[in-house]
Amino acid sequence: MQVLERKILLEDSVDRTANSPTWGVMTATTFYIKINLTQNIDDMGLLTNIEYIPKDDISISQPDYTVLINKLSSSGITFPFMNGVKPNDTTNISKTDNVTLRLPNKKQSDYYVYGNSIISGLTDSKIDDIRSYDRNNIYRVGFDTHTETYVNYKNETINGVDRIFSMGEPRIYVFDTPNNNDLGTVNQKHGLRYLEYTGQTRTVTIDNINSTINLTSVNYIGEGINETNTSLSAMTKEEYLFGITTEPQVESDVYIDRGQVSVMDMHLRLSEIKNLDELARYGNGFYNLNKQ
Repeated sequence: MQVLERKILLEDSVDRTANSPTWGVMTATTFYIKINLTQNIDDMGLLTNIEYIPKDDISISQPDYTVLINKLSSSGITFPFMNGVKPNDTTNISKTDNVTLRLPNKKQSDYYVYGNSIISGLTDSKIDDIRSYDRNNIYRVGFDTHTETYVNYKNETINGVDRIFSMGEPRIYVFDTPNNNDLGTVNQKHGLRYLEYTGQTRTVTIDNINSTINLTSVNYIGEGINETNTSLSAMTKEEYLFGITTEPQVESDVYIDRGQVSVMDMHLRLSEIKNLDELARYGNGFYNLNKQ
């Protein structure tokens, strides 16, 4: 679940004009807040995955077409396979043929392709995600702020670290990368590699507001089509579920803390005061100040 917090300072909507008859009165009558509401719904009759059955000579793994044969027979439809006839082996094709869905004598892993291609793009700075607790040296080069062990799709164990490689120009830092000689270099094979240029900026628009941020690029090695990102299974439509959907599940909750009813109200008042003069004028003497 993603939590988005937005704070509205009521002080910005209160009349603070000197000698105004409405001084201290909130002049705003409406606040507009953009809230993204999402929901999840499953069309149960659309597609259903069926477990992948590889081609082999083991009888237990052979598919049972009884239900399909009975359905076709009741509709007066006949196919050769219903009488045990097997199709001839396909020849003169390769696994790169786009129109070929099934290949003889192939196993599941033969349908996966390792990409080994560099994927890159622009993003915002992530260096604060690997800052240390050292007040005198927040960004420590060579210090592992986090470690994680995971297994990639080749079943290889990767001991990844989050680390700053260089604080030069550009800044180079990595996430989930093995601690070896390739870390932070163009030869890095695992994890994410960030290059942040402090001397270059770009403009981004968020909620119709333009902001200037450091030019930051991220790149990693794409692992292509494999069992971690591809579903290799037959897909069927179940007739008795046509037109039936699950009840929509709204995934966004909206909670508004109006401040006046909060136990932190007194502290929130202080957060709206910018200087000593505003403190003296706040609420026409809400705070009792003793001058010494």
